[in-house]
Amino acid sequence: MALYADLHRHLGGAIHPRIIYKFLQRHEHSVLNYFPDYEGFYNWFTRPCRTLEEFVKIHTLVEELQSLEHLPYFILRLCRGAYTFENLQYMELRYNPYFRTDHRLAVNQRIEQMEKIVEMISANLRPADYPITVKQIICLDRRLPKNINEAILRVARESLGPVVGLDIAGPEIDPENYQTWVKLFAKARSSGLKTTAHLGETGIDNVHYDYFPVLDRIGHGIHIPLIKPEWLKELAKRQITLEVCPTSYRQTGVLKDIGELRTVFTRCREAGVAIAICTDNPGRNPAPCTLPGEYERLIDHDVIDFHELKEIQNESFRSAFGFAGTRL
Repeated sequence: MALYADLHRHLGGAIHPRIIYKFLQRHEHSVLNYFPDYEGFYNWFTRPCRTLEEFVKIHTLVEELQSLEHLPYFILRLCRGAYTFENLQYMELRYNPYFRTDHRLAVNQRIEQMEKIVEMISANLRPADYPITVKQIICLDRRLPKNINEAILRVARESLGPVVGLDIAGPEIDPENYQTWVKLFAKARSSGLKTTAHLGETGIDNVHYDYFPVLDRIGHGIHIPLIKPEWLKELAKRQITLEVCPTSYRQTGVLKDIGELRTVFTRCREAGVAIAICTDNPGRNPAPCTLPGEYERLIDHDVIDFHELKEIQNESFRSAFGFAGTRL
């Protein structure tokens, strides 16, 4: 049995919509007023979006559901599904702890509660019956003010061990603020955290050369080989891996067809830049969306060859931030 590692999966988009719908029913949530049956909810939740910004907005609903009290419900089902149905041996789960704090609290109280959010997730990530290794990547967000992002970094640094990395997520806005994020990534690295960043997903504007010295991986980054292939030499030199999430690009309106990734893989292969294939938001994508399914779709669209499969699978384990075991 082949075993896999997924390095880019969001907690907000990882949960199967049926699990979310059952949660809504259990708590008689007001969202059911709009979706009295599961089919309607499923079609809305997994629909393709016109832009990344539209796609990100739907995350808000799930983030609010994944409160401190209810995180164990979601984490158990996430680990169970990843181990049982996807054969995952290792997974890196990323999320923003601030968005899961109690929205009724004052900002300073929400900042204080972030530590409890991380602790709750850490305590529930490895159920005894599902021996999957899961490490956490904490996300900054471009929509949040500087003081909150700095507090998120502090929580990540203080949680080193269960937390292995720092990311920046959210819509690709305000590219001129790149120096702010470069400084935060440098601080993260100095404390022992690995770093990755959502860059170059929808375009090249938010990618700046100054990011490269402070990054270990890049979330998506597909527009670097598409638009700035001359930068691939620097990525190869610094051994920066691209986290490519094929189905997401159709869901966010970035690509019309997975076959368009052929250029990305070819140019990265020629430049010596590693690619890790990931799922991103498998719960938000039409079923079935699993990591093995992403590999299969790439083969079906002639993006990769079947003989490359083992090498690319190995690349995910090699590029992992917290995998210290033996690949089974």
